[in-house]
Amino acid sequence: MNTTQIKKELYKQKPDAILSYIRKGSAFYYADLTQQRVYFEVPVDDMGDADFNPTMDAKLLNRWLIHGVAGFEMGPFGVVKIYGGE
Repeated sequence: MNTTQIKKELYKQKPDAILSYIRKGSAFYYADLTQQRVYFEVPVDDMGDADFNPTMDAKLLNRWLIHGVAGFEMGPFGVVKIYGGE
């Protein structure tokens, strides 16, 4: 799936995003779609005074979608770029 298709599926399927961990100024969330798991990296600086809960509606994190698109993979210490991507 490409980024646009993933974002459409987030609106259709309405999965919850789960906070995985916070590391080096970023909060890492994941959400499970029917076909795949997608990841989000939210820089703490971007949070401002908004509420980011341990579980929240995944479509609210569309801006920070990083995995589920070509070129990114979840490693043991966070999301890493593995090749070119989109």
